Amino acid sequence: MPGKPDVLIVGAGLAGLALAHDVQRRGQSVHVLDKSRGVSGRAATRRTPPPAAQCSEARLDHGARYFTARHPRAVALAEGGVRAGWNRVWTPGFATWDGGEVTPPPQDGHPRYAPPAGMNTLGRELARGLDVQTGLEVSSLERLPGGWRVHSRDGVAGEAARLALNLPAPQALALLESLLLDGADDLEEVKAAAEKMRRVDYAPCWAAGAVLETDIGADWPALSLKGHGVLDWIAREHTKRAEGHPPALMLQASAAWSRANLERRPEEVLPELLAAAADVLGEEIRSAHAFAQRWRYATPERRAPGPCFWDVGTGLGLCGDGFTPDDHGPRVEAALLSGWALAARMGGND
Repeated sequence: MPGKPDVLIVGAGLAGLALAHDVQRRGQSVHVLDKSRGVSGRAATRRTPPPAAQCSEARLDHGARYFTARHPRAVALAEGGVRAGWNRVWTPGFATWDGGEVTPPPQDGHPRYAPPAGMNTLGRELARGLDVQTGLEVSSLERLPGGWRVHSRDGVAGEAARLALNLPAPQALALLESLLLDGADDLEEVKAAAEKMRRVDYAPCWAAGAVLETDIGADWPALSLKGHGVLDWIAREHTKRAEGHPPALMLQASAAWSRANLERRPEEVLPELLAAAADVLGEEIRSAHAFAQRWRYATPERRAPGPCFWDVGTGLGLCGDGFTPDDHGPRVEAALLSGWALAARMGGND
């Protein structure tokens, strides 16, 4: 295929974008594909309500809540964003609800970052200058002599000598399924990596956002709930935003409740999440606009060992927050570290 890139990446989440940024910085061409309408994966922000609605626009982070930075490169990215104006420190800690009692946030001094325009700003910044194609779902992979071809339902979506998948483990394994049945001798490393990925488990999450008629009577930016039957997170989203943003709440259900209600419709789940929040807050929630969003693969509960996977023989790589690049748990920074690690291995630096 004329003009084909050096590297093809499926998945424009943060790990894939971090990988693509480093590959391109080394002078190689890269093309990123994603089925969503935008970049950033679960670092997602919804602009709501739609333009026809009669109330002010709000931006609600309905995926990743915020991000932290411990690794020097992640700190440099976060603090560089603060200086550039697209990022800021939201809060050093969160209040906690436990059995009806609310305790103030611990002032541990560890910054929690939240870009004022929304968490998807992080992905948009990483994607600057990259060749990213959204709205295209990859349906199958094909090995070529010395490379890879990916297909969508409409035909060939791209070819490259090297391929990287930045997808939740079940989605990556679905694409690799036909390949794994191949008896080729050079696929042993890929098959071993697939066995590790089969053990990756994800907690689902139902989230609900509400643009409020009036703010609730609380002074905390967010509340972390322990042992509640429905919720584990309530955030006053407008505390992340510039002055003048309408009051808004972002709710996230617990993994157990989300799993038990996974296949219900958003319109069924939404009133229950709002009612649970009203019960916790002890006041009625008057919303001008509200929505519910399901994340089937929200948070890895069990991850694959190592920061990423790279097989130089086949030119195939895997990255994402389903890997274990450090000891601090699954989070935004883990996705970035996994993408950077894969870029280093592709470049022969690890």
